[in-house]
Amino acid sequence: MPITRRALLIANPGEVGDEDYCKGVYVDIKNYQQHLISSEGGAWDGGEIQYLNRPSAADVRMWIAEFSRYDYLLVMFTGHCAYSNADRDHVLELRRGERITYAQLIQGAKRRTVILDCCQQVHEESLMEKYARSIMILNASNASRGRTANREACKKLYLEALERCPISIIKMLSCSVGELSTDSDTLGGRYNSSLFDCTSNWIEGEIAKPYYSPAAIFSVVAAHECAAVATTKKSAGQQNPTIEKSRTGPYFPFAVFG
Repeated sequence: MPITRRALLIANPGEVGDEDYCKGVYVDIKNYQQHLISSEGGAWDGGEIQYLNRPSAADVRMWIAEFSRYDYLLVMFTGHCAYSNADRDHVLELRRGERITYAQLIQGAKRRTVILDCCQQVHEESLMEKYARSIMILNASNASRGRTANREACKKLYLEALERCPISIIKMLSCSVGELSTDSDTLGGRYNSSLFDCTSNWIEGEIAKPYYSPAAIFSVVAAHECAAVATTKKSAGQQNPTIEKSRTGPYFPFAVFG
């Protein structure tokens, strides 16, 4: 039986009118949706992706329980959160009066990637090429050279990569404990935008390879490592992303090219 997958995208920009309102979280959501349904993102079907905008904690727990039935779950949260020293856990603010912990996001986990880009400081950055536009440009250039990503091949490659991965949890954090994450109205979270910049560059590199180049996989760990360097550099060392993963791979795919 083919491996099954689901993605849960959760957003909370905060309260409209508050100084810490981060509307860039909706840029993150759009980028993830476009990435996942693209060939390079694994050719996910719309029915495999669930988006929750400022949900209740009960709603999140319900979807986590529902999606825990599947072999692989990608959870991405963009918005406000804090670290609780008492609980030694990340506390995500879903909306006013509604919170959930990281521990609750991994309940019933089999294969699971959790990405937390938690905005606690509003910061405007220069507008870079958006990921979706970059993909269109790359694919147009690619088509002119006769080398394009095949949607069915990419989907098959993504699912086969998932099947080879051991049961494990990977946690990707946009900053270290005690630090602030930054958000741009136009670009989204600095860490998430760096993930997509790195992915775009990786795809461009694959496109440039000869026709005989074998199918390729860009893992969530490779994407994080690239984005972490970029994020730290852009923040002058004030924002340092971290990752928790198993000691050995293979690791879950973030992008593929086949």
